[in-house]
Amino acid sequence: MPGTEPEAPAGPDGRGGTGTGTRNPVRCRLCHRPLTGADSRRTGLGPDCDAKLHPTGPDIRTRRHEVEQDTLPGL
Repeated sequence: MPGTEPEAPAGPDGRGGTGTGTRNPVRCRLCHRPLTGADSRRTGLGPDCDAKLHPTGPDIRTRRHEVEQDTLPGL
């Protein structure tokens, strides 16, 4: 009908509008669980899946070990 505005489509909350007050659910790229943390949402990986893909390297101190050596002649 002329002179009437079209009705806004229902948003995710069931009310009219776009639902800008709600976040879009972001899911982990590997396990597809919902992500809640800001870092997880930014990277697209949950903390468990991120640890699987990017394991921490060994600490340099854990690789050192003492080696018995003979004394140098003349000292």
